[in-house]
Amino acid sequence: MMVVTTVVGCSVPLSKESYLKNFDDFVSDVADNHKAYSEKDWQRKSEKFEKFSGVWYEKFLDDFTLQEKLKITTNKAKYHYYSKLAQASSMFNEMFDALNVGEIKSNVQNLINTGMESELKQLYQEAQKAGKAAEEIVKEIFNELKINIDELVTK
Repeated sequence: MMVVTTVVGCSVPLSKESYLKNFDDFVSDVADNHKAYSEKDWQRKSEKFEKFSGVWYEKFLDDFTLQEKLKITTNKAKYHYYSKLAQASSMFNEMFDALNVGEIKSNVQNLINTGMESELKQLYQEAQKAGKAAEEIVKEIFNELKINIDELVTK
């Protein structure tokens, strides 16, 4: 009887080359999808990252060239950037949940009344960085106050 196994997502890399490719793919996936990850998704990503930067890295450490070590360091930095961005997004969303939307609208209206369009633009850009939920809240407030986001962003 022949048993066929398939290699899936979180399998142990069997070569230095597979480690490098899998780590690149992992970081690219995080970069492309970080805004959509749930807390549970981030927990799984964190566990996998620990394998890439721990046991799996150590397995091939003596075989890496200087250029490959630099690439690995770059991947680690990218992962940390997106994971910290997700934490900031979570905090931003919690802040919006904790605040009264009416109060936010009032503050935005005050910015409009005092001609502080650069602060409005910055608020929108920070909401975009924080994630879809924060961006949608700010868009909704801007729409209710008849603020043209496209016009604001291009100024």
